[in-house]
Amino acid sequence: MTLRIIIADDHPVVRIGTKAVIESSGVGQVVAEASTVAELMTALSDHPCDVLVTDYSMPGGQQADGFAMIAMIRRRFPTLPVLMLSVSNNLAILRMVVATGVLGLVDKTSSMDELPQAIQTVQRGMPYISLTLKERIDAIGTNSVEEGEAKPLSPRELEVLRLLGSGMTVKEIAIHLHKSVSTISRQKGDAMLKLGLKGDAELFDYLRDGER
Repeated sequence: MTLRIIIADDHPVVRIGTKAVIESSGVGQVVAEASTVAELMTALSDHPCDVLVTDYSMPGGQQADGFAMIAMIRRRFPTLPVLMLSVSNNLAILRMVVATGVLGLVDKTSSMDELPQAIQTVQRGMPYISLTLKERIDAIGTNSVEEGEAKPLSPRELEVLRLLGSGMTVKEIAIHLHKSVSTISRQKGDAMLKLGLKGDAELFDYLRDGER
């Protein structure tokens, strides 16, 4: 079976290299490419595909943030397997990406030889993580990528965590998002429960993990 694949990355050299690896391996055919979030959403609407291979974030207005971009894709194309190419050393970001429901993570700074296998794996609905990224995620005690059991964070939960990580308080976030303090506190608590974090100390250690 030849898979239909869409590639999204704002670096032309990455798109060229990724396409070459995919098509030379025979795993699939690249049916569309995108360099911005807007281009990606158009490509997904116009071209039926079996797997999306995307960078963590790209230019594109309000959806340039990686979490918001993935959340939008999950809302509009909930059954589409997503394989993310990442260069992030931020363990908190990697773990939060896992929590969005992304099935696969591949480190694009290492060999791309494993990309065909990763594509085939996520297309079957199974999680895949490259060795280098697995080591980083294991360092913060989560195996949810391998087991596929993580409960996805909602877009609002992701936003609340991101704002907490930027230094805002719950009250400040409530004002910023025009929500009640109790609503933000509940969303914060729900996100912590999904991530297996117990108490504010663990939460803020987790949010700072990538900076250590």
